Amino acid sequence: MDETNDQPDERARPPALTPVDEAMLARAHTLMQIVEAGLRDVSERYRDDDHGRVLRDALFIQGLADDLVTKAVIAERERGASWTAIGNAADISRQSAHERWNTKVAAWVLMGRQRSGIGRGEADPATHAQYLGEWLDALVGKGRDAISRLLPSLSDPAARQEANDRRAEVKRLEQRAEELGMECEAAYHAAMAAAGTDAAEEKRAVWAAKHFARAEVFERLAVIEEPAAADRRRRAAQLRAVAEGILRQDGLDSETRLPTGTTTVA
Repeated sequence: MDETNDQPDERARPPALTPVDEAMLARAHTLMQIVEAGLRDVSERYRDDDHGRVLRDALFIQGLADDLVTKAVIAERERGASWTAIGNAADISRQSAHERWNTKVAAWVLMGRQRSGIGRGEADPATHAQYLGEWLDALVGKGRDAISRLLPSLSDPAARQEANDRRAEVKRLEQRAEELGMECEAAYHAAMAAAGTDAAEEKRAVWAAKHFARAEVFERLAVIEEPAAADRRRRAAQLRAVAEGILRQDGLDSETRLPTGTTTVA
């Protein structure tokens, strides 16, 4: 018997915090990177023949600042801010804010609404918060738990368990949405094959039902994943519209089919 597969994965991710605390912890880490880069550069002695280095260092900090803005938007979404509120804060329209940052929020959602870790590995949130707290305490004397105090779920196992149960449910629903996408494809082909026969209406009803079922999955995802709720509901509405078209018998066209195995997120 091979016991290797029975061994726990040493790199398995520790339980994550709630999404909002994960977002704020990721933001704090980027702020530390910006401060460290600025402190390093302000006293840097550049060689006379090293042309471009000053600019490269400035652009590096600019890149960190752009990353900070992205993390701030994600944190605001996790705190319940609407795209209108985010647009107001950025002095742009709601639509412009959505167009600028929605793909970044989508990437965060696809990651399970949690940090990717620090360094080369995935950091336990308590370890990550302690690391940042010790850095901040050494710099300005805020106390080693300065960051940990800002993360309520760090000391609330029940909140962390609920958040991780939701992440597991999202994975299950996304898998079901993908399965239903393939079932929609199969039902389409069955409906096409039955066109003009006594079984046509039944096959068409099955095809529509698969779309309705998939719409329900996206509605459930909208409830669980607040930052992606609008796009999840939009996808559900699209699926219902296709299903209704099928039942009206104007859906027997390949152009009415949505791509299988795809999910829209925000």
